[in-house]
Amino acid sequence: MRAAVLEDVEKLIYREDYPKPKAGPKDVIVKTHYCGICGTDVKNYKYKIYQLPLIMGHEFSGEVVEIGSDVQNVDIGEKVCGINVSLSVQQGELDGLGIFRDGGFAEYVKVPEKYLFKIPENISTKEAIMIESFANAVRGVKLSQLRENENVMIIGGGNIGLCFLEYIVKTKSPNYIVVIEPHEFLRNKAIEFGASETLPPNKMKINKFIKKNGPPSFIFDCAGFEQTLRLAIDLIDKGGTVLLEGVNKGNITLPMFLLNSKELCLKGCLGHDREDILESIDLFAKKIVNGKKFISEIHPLKDISKIFNKFFETGERNFIKVAIKIIN
Repeated sequence: MRAAVLEDVEKLIYREDYPKPKAGPKDVIVKTHYCGICGTDVKNYKYKIYQLPLIMGHEFSGEVVEIGSDVQNVDIGEKVCGINVSLSVQQGELDGLGIFRDGGFAEYVKVPEKYLFKIPENISTKEAIMIESFANAVRGVKLSQLRENENVMIIGGGNIGLCFLEYIVKTKSPNYIVVIEPHEFLRNKAIEFGASETLPPNKMKINKFIKKNGPPSFIFDCAGFEQTLRLAIDLIDKGGTVLLEGVNKGNITLPMFLLNSKELCLKGCLGHDREDILESIDLFAKKIVNGKKFISEIHPLKDISKIFNKFFETGERNFIKVAIKIIN
């Protein structure tokens, strides 16, 4: 079958002779239609966050073509997406499609029943690749305990940051919601998607906004770098909440006195449980959110290495979600 295999750092190889997976008793085989490129895929390509070799891709959709003997409630030909459900890292439950086992940048994927979700008829398989991203937003907002009519700031206006924006605007009616983002294209998209204001990561401009409108009570760091987390801690109101959604590798230093003096709540977030995913699917089925407007580009699987390198080009970023089309 056709597949893109990450063999080593920056070595993503397109193959047409990769062995097709076989379903176990509790698996299904999904013929992949589309798979989105996630920021963690890009970081794994560059810095080796996960194990290698690996077929990455954990934002995929397609149709069921084979069903294991113990799998129930799914039929051949049904539209589905494969989405990882959070497991306990502390208990050694290391698993996940496109992370610890082969994922969606391939013609066929073996999907355990626990990661299989049906796609309602009114959602296309192309749009369905965004369900996983919105499940992250559902999870992050739930953990933050964000209420209505709050001052909200999002640091990082890429795909995940804009999903948080869309979800919060549609469900929480914030007093204001500001997106901090260096790329003008993404700032413009944030305004289009409902942001009250967008700003570059310029402390003078941000502080001018805060002086006029009040400090944020909730900040969602969707970039996940030391400088963005430190910025969030610096900007948050006393007693406010900073939720770390962005994922990065390595250790950082934190301003301990500010953590104490601001009496802030700092929360991490990684992945999503089954309820988060089902809520995300419901958002799409009820047309509360629009996943189609996030997909900026679609490319064939054979071009995947070139597309991954695009993420590291200098200059202005002009896309949100980049998808790979697998089906012919």
